[in-house]
Order: sequence, then structure tokens, then C-alpha cells
Amino acid sequence: MQIIVGCGTSSTASTVERVRLHGAGGVDGLLLVTPVYNRPTQQGLFLHFEAAAQASRVPVILYNVPSRTAVDMLPPTVARLSRLPNVVAIKEAVASMARIRELAELCRPGFGLLSGDDETSREAMGNGACGVISVTSNVAPDMMSRMISAAGSGDQASAAMIDAKLAGLHRTLFLETNPIPLKWALERMGLMDGALRLPMTRLAPQHHAAVEAALRQAEIALSGDA
Repeated sequence: MQIIVGCGTSSTASTVERVRLHGAGGVDGLLLVTPVYNRPTQQGLFLHFEAAAQASRVPVILYNVPSRTAVDMLPPTVARLSRLPNVVAIKEAVASMARIRELAELCRPGFGLLSGDDETSREAMGNGACGVISVTSNVAPDMMSRMISAAGSGDQASAAMIDAKLAGLHRTLFLETNPIPLKWALERMGLMDGALRLPMTRLAPQHHAAVEAALRQAEIALSGDA
């Protein structure tokens, strides 16, 4: 098992500090999200991640998720970063196959392109991605692993069949802000008590039936089932 720690912040200085701290702690890699709220330029993003990568003792994975951070790290910037020695991959959460193809074309050979969107991860695999960093895998790890393995080996029929069972989870785990539905699903599976730290709140009751139906569609055992 490998351990990857998320340690990106909105400040380059604090990100570098965390990179040094966690990189010295025996982890296998670091996941660094784009700075939240301050909306740096593309050059600012490059310099931010360059500083972090230079400070790290372990491989760095970039994380682009503009729906949460309000900044989109564009493919030419990722391509520049991909050529830094310590930057090995990106988790790309823009659900666009054109984006995936552009990244695959521009980034250095061997650079890891990881989907950050469960619902389009199978399609992304056919457009240049090599895997996924997944939400759905928290409740269906084996199925997600088998689906991605099938897609990666070119067995599109098997990948599509597995993905069809997971489709409801891909959708309903985002009925409210992740990880709210995910935590409720894990509680329903008997794996946790469902508590969240504020400002996250428990899943609204009107969404319970939809998430439970998606779990059953994926043939996941629920707490209390005979």
C-alpha cells in the first residue's frame, strides 16, 4: 500500500512548509491542489508548484479542480510542470475529453494523467488517462479497480458493464457537496457513524433513497440486510 498526502494550501510559503514536513515523514507522494480563492495567473501557478516540487523529497501529483478552487490550471501550464523532475502526475477534475486529450498530447512521455471525475473516468481512459483518483472507490473499491483495469487493458465491454452498475453512485455521491453523500453511504454500509465536521452537514433526508438505491444497484451490502 502506498500513502499519498494532500498538503496544498493557498499560500506558496505554507505549501512549501507542509511539503517539507510531510515529505520527510515516509510517505510515497504528495497531492497538491491549486491555490484556493486567490486565483493566481498561469505563471503564478507554475511558480507555486515549481517551488513546492523543488522542496519535496517525494513525487508530487498536481490537482486541478476549478469547480472548488475558482482557478483552472491550463494544459500548457501543466505541460511545463510535467517536465520538472519531481512532478509525476496530475489529478484532472475537468470532465472534458478534449482536456484529457490535450494534456496527453502536451505533457512529457510517461507523465501520469489521472481522471478526477468518476462519471467520465472510463471514457478518460480511452482518451489518454492512465487511472483515476476516485470518490466512488471509497464505497466500491473492488468494482472501480476492476473497471479501470478493464478499460486500461482495452476490454471496453467489461469496463462498460461494470461502470453501468456504478453509474448511480457516480451521480448520487454528488447530490450534495462531496463528501456529504459519501459519508452517509459509508454509514449505511456500517463502516462509520456518519459524523461530519462543520461546515459539512449530514445528507438531507430527501436524498437518502437515491443514494441507497445506487448502493443496491452496485450490489453493495448495507447494514441491517439479512
